[in-house]
Amino acid sequence: MHVSDNSERVAKILQFFSLIFSISTLLAVFYYHGFYLTKSAIFNVHLLIFCSLVFYIIKYLISAIYSLKWKDYIKETKFEAIILGIFIISFLIVEIFRIDVGFLQSSRFGGYFVIFIQIYFILISSLELSKASGFLTKFNMSPPAMMVMSFLILILTGTFLLMMPRMTTNGISFIDALFTSTSACCVTGLSVINTGTDFTMRGQVIIMILIQLGGLSILSFASFFASFFSKSQVSLKQKYFAKDFLSASKTSETSVMIRQIIASTFIIEATGVGLLFLNWKTTNLFATDGETFYYALFHTISAYNNAGFSLWNANLMDQAVVHSYFPQIIIMILIFLGGIGFFVLSDFFGKDAIQARKKFKWKKLMPSTKIVLITTFIILIFGTLSYFLLEYNHSLADKNSIPEKIVSSLFQTVSARTAGFNIVNMSQITAPALIITMLIMFIGASPGSTAGGIKTTTAFVIFKSVVATIKGRKHIEFQKKTIPFELVDKSYSITIMSALIIAISVFALTIFQPEMNFINLLFETVSAFATCGLSTGITFDLTDAAKYVLVFDMFIGRLGTLTLAFALSKRIKESEHMYPSTYFMVG
Repeated sequence: MHVSDNSERVAKILQFFSLIFSISTLLAVFYYHGFYLTKSAIFNVHLLIFCSLVFYIIKYLISAIYSLKWKDYIKETKFEAIILGIFIISFLIVEIFRIDVGFLQSSRFGGYFVIFIQIYFILISSLELSKASGFLTKFNMSPPAMMVMSFLILILTGTFLLMMPRMTTNGISFIDALFTSTSACCVTGLSVINTGTDFTMRGQVIIMILIQLGGLSILSFASFFASFFSKSQVSLKQKYFAKDFLSASKTSETSVMIRQIIASTFIIEATGVGLLFLNWKTTNLFATDGETFYYALFHTISAYNNAGFSLWNANLMDQAVVHSYFPQIIIMILIFLGGIGFFVLSDFFGKDAIQARKKFKWKKLMPSTKIVLITTFIILIFGTLSYFLLEYNHSLADKNSIPEKIVSSLFQTVSARTAGFNIVNMSQITAPALIITMLIMFIGASPGSTAGGIKTTTAFVIFKSVVATIKGRKHIEFQKKTIPFELVDKSYSITIMSALIIAISVFALTIFQPEMNFINLLFETVSAFATCGLSTGITFDLTDAAKYVLVFDMFIGRLGTLTLAFALSKRIKESEHMYPSTYFMVG
């Protein structure tokens, strides 16, 4: 009876200390990797990490004892128990019994042990912080406001991490760190310094992590850790937030959907890493297998999340890959899969969806899936043909054959849908091709994806609305279905607000950069807002004021104009009454 009476109090105390240990030790890990330390400072960091791990072991045992059903508690937190068990066993084997375990020899074990416990701690602290994230739901914040807040926190965290001395080769200013962090978190790819040479490997890893967290949303990862590692820790309000973020129909679906999104992401990325690794391993581009794997991992994450960051200073125009078909095709596929959206992939390749179509012959793909696929392929075909014809004797002139010119045209069209990689010299592209590229960037990819733009479905609805207006129809239809006015109104609002933000931004850039060509400034603005990352080469020469404008564009473009509007406005309950209609001339 005494245990059950104090279980709630003990749980709150343990949760409080867990949060303190998680934050302090994460800061210690960042300090360890970000600064040049003395031996005594390194020892203190190791000691703090070790004490934190001991605390988590004690906390887990106390939580199990104070739980009313300790067997159920262990079953619900089995992954946490497995991680703790691995650490305890490894510690006993090496430190207590001094058993020689091959590569964990005593002469080399120090480095391996530090890496192991830091990876372990990141997993445990991620779990603890995701549990603590339920505290944020106590604030009366709407899902859009939570999304805005999560990206702001991620961007600012990334900014301060990139400013640490060991992240760059020659230091970095605040605005350049902020620009790079925003570009990574918003999966844009615009760079004001070279990713491959100006950042150390530590800095590049931070950029890679920011891309992954920003591409799938850090809130998705928080919900994933909370639901996957400890099911009992996910509150009902957290599920409602996740439901709104994922557009799920039921709160019970959110955990399953989050797991499917994370699982499919890592499966696709693992496949991409494997294919690029095997290809680059045969080309002798890199000195070691480790370097080959690292390049494959970085470019896979960047491609799937439609980020466009590259470790080559010339992006994919580098002579090592510019004429290689295989990596270009793999990167194109990754960009396409990342930009097509999880819900389309689930409807097209999902096990349940395939079985339902086999069982019920009448069951077809969802209308949204058809719209996304139709619009996407129209854009790809139109963009490829236009680019091929317009740039045949310009930016494609250095391509050795017609097939290579076609592949390059397709690659640039796929990349222009918010990925940002380039295998041609963007500064040589003619004005007509730049205009078509800007149109493709502005439309972007699909809803529920890692990409930006106004989205393919928005463009489709507006196109159907224009056609219906021209034909004098009162209703907008698609395959014997009526598109509701609510979607039409939302589509026009998104498009007009996006165009307005781009107009204001390019106006500001013409003030801050009066010496630069207008179409180049417009291209840079559209690229930033659409989170594409393509550039005509002016990014490195921008003033600080112009960089702040593009940071704002990337942030708004990643969140979406309506998301930001809903986050900043107070939703008013609509009145039941309606005023009489009025008509007047337009157009």
